[in-house]
Amino acid sequence: MRLLIVPMAAMAETSGPFSRCRLLAESAAAAGIDAATCIAKDVNYSEINGIKNYFLDVPSPFGMPEIIASKVFPVAQKFGITSRKTVKSFDEVLWFTGNSVYSYLVKSIASVRGAIRNFKPDIVYSEFSIPAIIAAKLEKKKLFTTVSYPTQPEYANAPKLARGVNRYLQEKGLPQVNSVLELFDWADEGFCPSIHELEPIKKENVAFCGALKKVSTSEHLRNKIVVYMGNGTVSASMTEKEISKAFIDSEYEVYIASKYLKAKNKGNIHIAPRWDFNELLDEAVLYINHGGQNSVVDGMLHGVSQMIVPGKVFERRYNAVSIAKNKAGIIISHRQFKADIIRSKADKVIASEMLRRKATELGKKLSSQGGVDIIIKHIIKYDR
Repeated sequence: MRLLIVPMAAMAETSGPFSRCRLLAESAAAAGIDAATCIAKDVNYSEINGIKNYFLDVPSPFGMPEIIASKVFPVAQKFGITSRKTVKSFDEVLWFTGNSVYSYLVKSIASVRGAIRNFKPDIVYSEFSIPAIIAAKLEKKKLFTTVSYPTQPEYANAPKLARGVNRYLQEKGLPQVNSVLELFDWADEGFCPSIHELEPIKKENVAFCGALKKVSTSEHLRNKIVVYMGNGTVSASMTEKEISKAFIDSEYEVYIASKYLKAKNKGNIHIAPRWDFNELLDEAVLYINHGGQNSVVDGMLHGVSQMIVPGKVFERRYNAVSIAKNKAGIIISHRQFKADIIRSKADKVIASEMLRRKATELGKKLSSQGGVDIIIKHIIKYDR
């Protein structure tokens, strides 16, 4: 049995797709499945030991020339220039990152098809990768995908952004789509790394996995605040400024993760491109994050109350509302991302036993759904 795993590529920091692909690839290999990846070497990439990786092109935002984007985009990200636009649907995410631009589709689908022909997988797994979906269809391979509630076309869509995709589909004799997101419905099976309480998807071919990774928690002294704002409305520079001002010389050790900030330690404020979140969250009293799926799930797995700043991104807003409705955290507006407000609300969240208890309860349910083993079992059943 052979499995080819392809995540969405992006020039922006978006750790979710790659981290889920790494976990799936390592779990598949451990189960005796011959796994390979087709992952772009973008800002989110790192080598996966023992797993062959095929080349995949890195998309440029809006399809701009790569030489310009590679120099301008990181600066724009750091200072929040790219975050001023409201993102209303996953169609817009795909267009903004360049994933649904016609010129990128031509070369990226060719790359994935090349990987398919060389590796000869039985199943292609798309981690929100449009090129992988179309390539699997063209190569007549069984297709699995990751899905989420807010990335469904029924939740939100932008048909005008499907032009590049439809141009390519027409050239290849494939059916047209109203929204690029309809491509996810081409999958033979879909997997939601969540639970019904958080993402109430009702589709027969979608299985809930809960949290993909297994987390071991233990009792520690909780004296840390963990901050991860990723590629969001709140810029990296603003995150450093306001979080430092809010908690400097407080009783908490504060850890900020950002690839757009210089690593440093200043008193109780610690900054690095990445941290071991499993270790830090086990010792945390608060998790301040942007509402990405991996982030909110990690918080619940470790029973940490969350302060979510989703900004102008639709998916993160959905996740934030879902967490707040389930009483595992609170939402603050990006306009409220000021040191005095952050500190005031943080004190209340940290003091709330109810928020901590609900976060723990949801974390236990996420851990009990089967995780990545559910996907592995579905893969193995096709072994002939």
